[in-house]
Amino acid sequence: MNLLKRSISSIVTLVVGVIVFLSIPSQIGINDSEGLSSVNARTVPYLITSLIIIISLVIIIIEGFKILKENSDTLEYRTRERTSYGRVFLAFLAIALWVIALPYIGFNISTILLVVSIMLIIGNCRWWQIALLSLILSVPINYLLANVLRVYLPSGSIFG
Repeated sequence: MNLLKRSISSIVTLVVGVIVFLSIPSQIGINDSEGLSSVNARTVPYLITSLIIIISLVIIIIEGFKILKENSDTLEYRTRERTSYGRVFLAFLAIALWVIALPYIGFNISTILLVVSIMLIIGNCRWWQIALLSLILSVPINYLLANVLRVYLPSGSIFG
């Protein structure tokens, strides 16, 4: 019953697709002058309704698997961390400040500061992870953009 409630739109689309598929021969006539070509006026409607039927079936099957997974997940007690919109706002603020600071302090330093600030906002990171990841992200991206792709990156007006 739960599957029926959750996928009623897909079931209706499936039924309509089958009805349209079966009505194509009575609705679209074929001229005898087309010769030996297998492509005719019915080809595109058959393709479209076939895709509608297949996609509807796939959606119904996926919903069935989701219901099975949810039933198995309810047996386990799981705690979820609530989304902290303050952290999301701080991450967007850090990116905005990165865009503003980029021409003044350069790509390398501003990217290192961005990665450090995002990792501090995320939390639960050790200092060596923060330092290592900020260098691992900043230096190769700078090399790739500047030397391989020949993209101009600001070096910063403070440092010349």
